[in-house]
Amino acid sequence: MQNLNIFISLMIAVIIILTASQLLGKLFTLMKQPKVVGEMVCGVLLGPSCFGYFCPQLSMQLFKPDLMPFLFVLSNIGLSFYMFIVAIEIDFSTFDKKLIKNSMVLSASTVITPFAFGIMAAMMYFEKLHGNNANMLTFCIFMGTALAITAFPMLARILHERNLTRTKIGALSLISASIQDVVSWIFLAFVTAYAKNEGGMAGIFTLAGAFVFVLIVFFIIKPILKYKTNKLNEKTLPQNYLAFIIITLLLCALATDYIGLYSVFGGFIFGLVIPRKEFVIKEISNKMKDFTVILLLPLFFTFSGLNANMLVLGELNVFIPCVIILLFSFLGKYGASVLVMKQSGFSWRDSSAIGGLMNARGLMELIIANIGLMYGVITPALYSILILIAIISTLSAMPIYNFSMNWRKKDISSRNT
Repeated sequence: MQNLNIFISLMIAVIIILTASQLLGKLFTLMKQPKVVGEMVCGVLLGPSCFGYFCPQLSMQLFKPDLMPFLFVLSNIGLSFYMFIVAIEIDFSTFDKKLIKNSMVLSASTVITPFAFGIMAAMMYFEKLHGNNANMLTFCIFMGTALAITAFPMLARILHERNLTRTKIGALSLISASIQDVVSWIFLAFVTAYAKNEGGMAGIFTLAGAFVFVLIVFFIIKPILKYKTNKLNEKTLPQNYLAFIIITLLLCALATDYIGLYSVFGGFIFGLVIPRKEFVIKEISNKMKDFTVILLLPLFFTFSGLNANMLVLGELNVFIPCVIILLFSFLGKYGASVLVMKQSGFSWRDSSAIGGLMNARGLMELIIANIGLMYGVITPALYSILILIAIISTLSAMPIYNFSMNWRKKDISSRNT
């Protein structure tokens, strides 16, 4: 009977989450924002910042603590599936040496610069915002990581919604964001290791594990996939082939989570080695995309939002650090992206568009904030500041992109007349 009660409660929670996500997603679409931004905001509104504040008893009844492990599992499976779908839809024919070089340069600049701003902010507000388990070193690394992160899943969803994944700007942004986030998670592994008194070996294990994982995927799994794909008749995708894909995807997500990165990277890296045969990509995408996007992905956004409380920002002593750190976050990401891309030969307009996309932090920032709070590295006040950065940077991504590209079109039109 207990299992039946959990099932009923979970189904009610899922129905509420999906309904609210669809409504908020539609509203933000009407506001010329990507649907995914509405889903992210929906997660925060369903949490203690809004629904939990005005209707605490009802919120506790609908989102019982017993349901959180189930939402956690479903949401992370959904995120891994979605990043796999994003990866298989990347068009490698648009890649060239210049694009790869630019992505490496962009990644380096948009990690180092915001990381330096993060260290600066940590030194300025260490006494006020550090947690009980953080010394100056761990707090500086954490703040650098928090400002250096890019919303890899969020960026992928935005690019996918706007059909930008096959453009050079989209591909450049996505490749660069993936590199940045891998580096950020390695830094975060060091922070959590020191916070748990495990020492720096955890970070070394993560770095070595990531290298071994990539080798296994590209030199063992990829040839197996190529062999199995060549045996297909190119009419339909057999269930045993799809089963192999899903099982391997789950194993990759589990492996990257175990080595300290995050399951999202397992899904993405595995998606990169899927053979680029048109019918294979189309069949896998058709069979997995709608279920993942409509059902599983909103659960990820809501699960993270249920842990966010924005009401702490109402305290006056949090306001000034909030403004400074928010300013640092924009200067470090958007500013560095624009300058580096301009130096790489892009126009100011394209550089600004890329900078807007790179600046989006989304729920990857919320994940980092939750980890910091969980291990006592940051205070609830800094946790709320990081959540605000996640929301504002993501909300501003498409307005900056659209403004930059419209500006570019107007400039081209004026030169043609």
